[in-house]
Amino acid sequence: MKASYKWLKEFVDFNLPPDKLAHTLTMAGLEVEEIEEFEGDTIFDIGITPNRPDCLSIRGIAREISAVLEIPFKDITVKIGAEEGEGPAVEIESPELCPRYSSRIIRGVKPGPSPEWLSKRLESCGIRPASNIVDITNYVLLELGQPMHAFDLDKLTGGRIVVRQAAGVEKFRTLDGEERKLPAEALLIWDAEKPVAIAGVMGGRNTEVSESTLNILLESAYFKPSLVRRTSRALSLSTESSYRFERGVDIEAVTLALDRAAQLIVQTAGGRVTRMTDNYPEPFERGKIRVSFKKISSVIGVDIDGAFVEKTLGNLGFRVEREGEGIAAVPPGYRTDMEMDVDIIEEVARLYGYDRIPSTLPTMQMSSPPEHETQELIKTLKNSMVKSGFSEVINFSFLNPDALEKLNLPPDDKRRDIIHIRNPLRKEESAMRTTLIPALLNNIALNLNRGEKMLRFFEVSRVFLPSGGKLPDEITQFAAVYHKDVTASIWQDKHDGFYDLKGTVENLFLELKIKRYSFERGASPVEPYLHPGKSCSIVIEGRKTGSLGTLHPGVARAFDIKGDVIILEIHDIEKIREAVPARITYVPLPRYPYVERDIAIIVSKDTTVAQAEKIIRGTDTDIIESVKLFDIYTGKPIPEDKKSLAFSIRYRSAVKTLTDSEVDAVHSAIIKSLEAELGAELRS
Repeated sequence: MKASYKWLKEFVDFNLPPDKLAHTLTMAGLEVEEIEEFEGDTIFDIGITPNRPDCLSIRGIAREISAVLEIPFKDITVKIGAEEGEGPAVEIESPELCPRYSSRIIRGVKPGPSPEWLSKRLESCGIRPASNIVDITNYVLLELGQPMHAFDLDKLTGGRIVVRQAAGVEKFRTLDGEERKLPAEALLIWDAEKPVAIAGVMGGRNTEVSESTLNILLESAYFKPSLVRRTSRALSLSTESSYRFERGVDIEAVTLALDRAAQLIVQTAGGRVTRMTDNYPEPFERGKIRVSFKKISSVIGVDIDGAFVEKTLGNLGFRVEREGEGIAAVPPGYRTDMEMDVDIIEEVARLYGYDRIPSTLPTMQMSSPPEHETQELIKTLKNSMVKSGFSEVINFSFLNPDALEKLNLPPDDKRRDIIHIRNPLRKEESAMRTTLIPALLNNIALNLNRGEKMLRFFEVSRVFLPSGGKLPDEITQFAAVYHKDVTASIWQDKHDGFYDLKGTVENLFLELKIKRYSFERGASPVEPYLHPGKSCSIVIEGRKTGSLGTLHPGVARAFDIKGDVIILEIHDIEKIREAVPARITYVPLPRYPYVERDIAIIVSKDTTVAQAEKIIRGTDTDIIESVKLFDIYTGKPIPEDKKSLAFSIRYRSAVKTLTDSEVDAVHSAIIKSLEAELGAELRS
C-alpha cells in the first residue's frame, strides 16, 4: 500500500518528519518497507498484513497515526447538495453474498481528463490516470479503501440492478477485453437482461464508461470476502478491488464512499445527483469482547493501567465500557480482525509500544522428552547398518506401478493393491509405494551405470498397504541391498555376498539383544523377486519377519542390473521391536573353566545348519554356553546326497567346575537327539 505524506496530513495534523513517521508506523505494526520522493511529496510503501484490511486506505493509516500519536483525527465531510429524482431499483437475490448494495445515478456528466491534483495524487500511489470519472472511483478506493464502479447508465437495460449468481452464464467479457470463463458460484451484477459486472472483481465491457457517456450509475457495495477470493482465483484475475474485497471492507462506510465519489464527480465532471438507493437488509452489528485487566497485564508481561487501556481502545475507534476489573469493547465496523480477547490485548500492547516491554527469558526446566521405543529401535538399526558399511537412502514415497510387474508379484499379492495419486507429477511417481524394494533397486542401477561397484544401501520408511477401509495401513519397513565388487583383488575373499549381508543381520540382532531367531528355507520361494535357491526367511520367535536372498536374475535384468544383488527386507519393524527384551540382565564374568568338545555329523544335503543348531541348543541342560559351526564338507568319502557338519560346543557351569562324566552325559544326549530328529550319523 502506497501512502502520500501530504495526503495523510489532511487527516491528522502531525509534525513528525517522514523518517520519524516511518519509524512510528513500523513500531505500531505497519512496516514501512520503502520511502521515495515524488514531486515534492514523500511516498511510503507500507506492508499491510492480511488481517488489517482497514489500513488499505489513506484514511485507515491516518486513523492509526492519530491513535499512536494521540492527535485528533479529522474525518471527511461530504456535502452532496440538491438531489434530483430517485436512484435505481436494486434487488439482491443472494443477501448472504452481498449484504449491502448502495447506488446513485448522476446525469449530465462530462467525461474528460482529470484535473492535475487528481492525476498526480493517483500517480504518486502507483495508479495511472484514465478519465475523470474512472479516476474518482480509484481516488475513493485509495482514500477510503472502498472499491467502486461506474456504469454507463444508457447501456443498462430496464433501469434496475439485480445482484445474483452466474445462473448458467459461462462466459463474460470484462473491461480489459478478455472473455473469461466464469465459475458457477461467481456473483454477478445484472441489469434487467444481462450481466454487467463480476461482483468485487471487475466490471463488464458492455457497460464501460467512455467519452460519449452522459449518465452514469455509481455503485458501492459489500461482497462476501471468501466468495470474491474464490472467484478471483478461479479467473486468475487480481485487481485493486478484489484485493480489498477478499480481505473485507468496512460495511459501514459503503454509503460514505458513495457520497464522497458523487461529490467529487460533480466537482470534476459536472452532473446532477439522484437520491441514494441503499439496499441493506440486515444492518451489521458487532458483539462485545470482554477482557480483564489482569489478563491484559499477564499476557503482555507489564502492569497496564486500566485507564490507559480504555483511552487506547477509544482512540482506535472502539466503544469501551468498564465492567468490574475489566472492560467490554465493541470494535468498529472496519476492524474485522477483532474477534477474541487476545485481539484486544494485542492492540493494547501495540499502542503501549513493543520497545517498552522488557525482554525476559521464561523460567523452565529443559529436559529432552523420552524417545518412543520404535524411535529408539530405528536409531539403533540405522547405527548398526552404518557401522557395517551401509549408507542410508531416503527415496520418495511414490511408486511406478510398472515396477510391481518387474518384481514378478502374483496377481493376488496385496502389494499390487496400490493407491493411485490424483495429480501425479509424472507416471513414474503415480502411486503410493507398497514396498521399498523397487526404489532401492533403482538406486543400485543408477550407481552401477556411473561406474560404482561396491554398493551398500538401506532405507527405513513407511509403505502404504491396503487395509479394507478408506485409508491404508502405514507400516514402517526396513530394507537393504548389497552389490559386491567381484573384480580381481590381492585378497582371497571369494565368499558370496549373501553371507556378508547375513552377517550384517546377525550383528544387528546381537546389538538388539535378540537371540531367538533363525534363517529358514521352505518348500516354496521366499519372495517372487528372490532367487529360489539362494534365499531364506528371517524368523524371529517363531514368526516370519522378513527375507534375505539374492535377487532373481530375471528381475535383475528388468531393472537393468548386472551382477548379484543381495536383498534384506523386514516387513514390519514393530515385529522386531516386540522381540527386543524389555530388560537386559547382566551376569558376572565366569569363575569356572569351560570344556570344549567337537562333534561332526553326516546329514542329508537338505538339512540346514539352523536345524542342527536348534536341536543342540534345545537339549535339556544349562551348561551349554555356545555352539559354533566350523566346517561343512561334501565329497568322498561322504555320500553324494549327504554332507558333513562340524560343530564346536562349549560347556560351562556357573556354580562349579565340570567333570568329564557330566560333560559326556550331555554330549551323548545331543548326539542321540541329532540321530533321532535328523537321522544324523556320527562321523568318525
